[in-house]
Amino acid sequence: MAVMPTDTPTPADLAALGPFFALQERTGDGWHTLRELVVGPALDERVRYVEARLAGADIEPRVAASTMSLGLFARLVSPVIGAYVLGTPLPRPTLDGTYWRPVDGGPWPLALTGPSGTPDPAALLPDVLDPLAAAIAARYALSPQVLRGNVASAVFGAVGTVGTARPDLADAARSTGAALLAGPLAGTGGPTGPGGRFVRTSCCLYYRIPGGGYCGDCVLAHR
Repeated sequence: MAVMPTDTPTPADLAALGPFFALQERTGDGWHTLRELVVGPALDERVRYVEARLAGADIEPRVAASTMSLGLFARLVSPVIGAYVLGTPLPRPTLDGTYWRPVDGGPWPLALTGPSGTPDPAALLPDVLDPLAAAIAARYALSPQVLRGNVASAVFGAVGTVGTARPDLADAARSTGAALLAGPLAGTGGPTGPGGRFVRTSCCLYYRIPGGGYCGDCVLAHR
């Protein structure tokens, strides 16, 4: 993956890409590690929260879990991809060193701890996303293919957002997404939509929410 460096990028440059890219300081109470989503009740609480937000919709728990994972994965991949294309050092996300805090609406507040280094988008999958996906799949009878597709959707959502916020970084963001698609996300989709837009090979099940419809990268929407 080729990085397009910028002049002395800062955390403010990362936050300027959008709310899913911003990182916070871990101050105050209420912070939890990602590990607590793998073990313990936190995962079920977040899925119930999504169900409550969709009040009035008769949905299966696994559909709520998939919907929750879309937001979670997007929140985790965005800062790493953004920092990578900016050339901004970042602590490597881990299950025990990445902290989140529940909020009523909007992206989860996210804090990374540990020494800063060169961001590694590919390492995010085995370090963080794969264990989270495995926990969600086991508890909610979700297909691993669906959850890998949700990761890919999060990646290309971040890629598109970077390109919109910083057109000068669009090529570097697309290159980063393509490298992930050729590597750890192989088989999750490809640039087959209009104008080479990413289309996944699976469906996140959002259409099963009454009135949900299909996402822009859904395989069902492009048949």
